[in-house]
Amino acid sequence: MNFKHIFCIALIGLSSASIAQKYKSTSNISITKEWQQITFTSDKTLQENIAQSSSFSIMAAILEDQLISNQLSSQEMVTVFVANDSSFLALDQTNRKALLSDNQRVLQLVKFHTIPGRVDKNAIEKAISISGGIAYFMTLDGQKLAVSKNKETLTISDSKGNKAVINETDFYHKNGFFHMVEGIAFDTSISQ
Repeated sequence: MNFKHIFCIALIGLSSASIAQKYKSTSNISITKEWQQITFTSDKTLQENIAQSSSFSIMAAILEDQLISNQLSSQEMVTVFVANDSSFLALDQTNRKALLSDNQRVLQLVKFHTIPGRVDKNAIEKAISISGGIAYFMTLDGQKLAVSKNKETLTISDSKGNKAVINETDFYHKNGFFHMVEGIAFDTSISQ
């Protein structure tokens, strides 16, 4: 082998190592964000973060379920649209009780409110702009979650028109982002 071949092989090896490094987290820097005198941090799981707030006690309880927490923690990076308690309390009482007592439907709801990757507010708005008004993201449930913007309000919705307004954005958790929403973009009606 001549010097050119050795140099090319070394250059390819270094390039591959630097590209792979781009995706590997080598930093232990904690990222924090304050909301209503609560500090959310990238060192905690989603459940640990939202359990600090009485506004998310229902979702915090849902995320205590081992199957559901495993679905989220098994993903490399996820963005979760977390519904507050008033979103659940706004549901008809019969539908709310039926939904919360059905572990499979609750899992579907959580998976529908979750998209792969770390998708911040800027990325969402850019996708909406590029697509001409509505951006679609594939959920962990394998369905399309629509995101739209009207003036300064971002909204997520399912194919049946169930909507949730994104109120607060860009909070980190151990394996991604979460955004706080008012409403549930998922069919919560009781199946006949």
